[in-house]
Amino acid sequence: MNRDLKYWKEAATVILTSGIRNCFVDKGSTSTQGCQPPHSVSKQETDVIHSWLEMPVFDYAVLMLRRSAKSSFMPHAQVFPGGTVSPSDFSSEWIQMFQPFCKPPNFKLGTVKQTSKRPPILAMDRRKLGSEIPGEVAFRICAIRETFEESGILLVKPNTPETCLSSQGAIKLPQYDQKELANWKPLVQKNAANFIKLCKQLDCIPNIWALKEWSNWLTPTYMKRKRFDTAFFICCLQEIPFTMQDGHETVSYNWMSPSDFIEGYNLGKFYFAPPQWYELSRLCRLPRFQDLQQFCHHRALEGCERWLPIHLLASDGYAILYPGDELYPEDPDYTGEKEMNFTSSKTLEQLRLEVTRLHRMELRDQYFTLYVNIEPQYKHLKPLIMNTIVSSHL
Repeated sequence: MNRDLKYWKEAATVILTSGIRNCFVDKGSTSTQGCQPPHSVSKQETDVIHSWLEMPVFDYAVLMLRRSAKSSFMPHAQVFPGGTVSPSDFSSEWIQMFQPFCKPPNFKLGTVKQTSKRPPILAMDRRKLGSEIPGEVAFRICAIRETFEESGILLVKPNTPETCLSSQGAIKLPQYDQKELANWKPLVQKNAANFIKLCKQLDCIPNIWALKEWSNWLTPTYMKRKRFDTAFFICCLQEIPFTMQDGHETVSYNWMSPSDFIEGYNLGKFYFAPPQWYELSRLCRLPRFQDLQQFCHHRALEGCERWLPIHLLASDGYAILYPGDELYPEDPDYTGEKEMNFTSSKTLEQLRLEVTRLHRMELRDQYFTLYVNIEPQYKHLKPLIMNTIVSSHL
C-alpha cells in the first residue's frame, strides 16, 4: 500500500478544452463568450493585463462543473472534471485491452525528460503495490472515467487495428448512442469497475494519448480533513461534445473561455479554488486554440513538479506561497506532521516588498491577486496576471 495515502487520497483531473467554431450550449449552462474570431496577443505583451478591454478574444472554451451544495469537499465550487483514483484504474484487464496497440511499461505515452523532482504520484513504481499499470496510465484512465461520470463525455478511441495512438492536435470523439451512454453512466458511478465493462461493450479504449501532462497539486496541509494529491492533464477537442451534469456530485456545467471564468469569479457569479484560478490564468496566455494545441504537444514530455501551497497569514489577509517564492520552504513537509504554515504581523504588501523572488497568490476579501516574477519550470506557462482588475474589488 502507498504509505502516503494515510495523509491524502490520489486523484486525477483533466482540463478539457474545445474549439468553438461549432458552438453548443446546453440549456443548463451559461456562457458570456461569443463565437468570435481569435485576436492575436502582441509579442510585446506584458505579464499584467490592466483592463478587460485588453484581453484578446478566445476561440476555444474550457469545461468546468459546479459541485453540489452537499459535497463534502469544496461545495458550490467550479471544478475541472475529475476525482479520486479507483483500484479498477490499475486493473490488469486494461493490459489485455491495450495489448493490440501498446504494451507496458509506458503504453507508448513517451518518456518524460524530467530527471529530478518527478511527482511521486506519476513516478512511483506501481509494481511494488501490486499493479502492472504505471501511474502515468492509471491516472489518465481515472481522469477519463471521472469525466464520463460527471459530464457524460467519453474520451475514448475505437478498438480497431488502424487506430492511431498519436494525438498532436485536437481530437474528434467517436459517436455513440447517447441513450446507451446515459444507461451506463449511473452504473459506472456506482462501481468504477463497470467502466472496463463499458469499454468492452463499446469496443473502445480510453484515449490516454490525448491527455497531456500538465501539473500536480497537493492540497495544503491546513486542510487536514480532506487532502488530495491530484495529477492534472489537459485535452483538446475539435468541438464541444454533448454534455450533461450528473445531478449528484455536479449540478451544472459551463463551457466558457478562461478569461470569462475569471471575470465571472470577480463578478461573484462563480467560486473556484486557487489551483483552478492559477490554471485558468495560465491558459489566458494562449487565446488561440491552435497555439494551445501546439504548446500542449511540444510540452507533453517536459514533466512537472508537485506543488504544495503554503499558507502565510498576514495582518490584512493571507498569501499562498508556491515553489520558487523566496519565503517558500526549501524542504517542505508534504505530510503536514510538521507545521509549515506561518503567521506575520506585517501586511501582505510589506511581506512582498521584502523579497525579490515572488511566486504567490494574495487573498483579501475572497479576491485573488497573483504575483509571479520567476520563470516557470519545465517549459510551462507563466500565468497572465490581472491585478488591477482584481484590486478594484478590494
